[in-house]
Amino acid sequence: KVTIGKYVTTIGSNAFYGCKNLKTITIKTKKLKLQKVGKQAFKGISSKATVKVPKSTYKSYKNILKKRGAGKKVIFKKA
Repeated sequence: KVTIGKYVTTIGSNAFYGCKNLKTITIKTKKLKLQKVGKQAFKGISSKATVKVPKSTYKSYKNILKKRGAGKKVIFKKA
């Protein structure tokens, strides 16, 4: 499990790269932008992972994480 706090503004290029056992990600921040999330930050996480994001940023975060390597089967939920 990983919780990204509400004051986080950037995520490094290979932050969770290859973490096959990472199954739950909770994002509390509303400050992430595509340019501030590393190229392969979420590539290689569990294909059955669940990502909880704030309601107001659901669509944009879903697009950002997919572009940054989250697989097609990753489930996105509104927190």
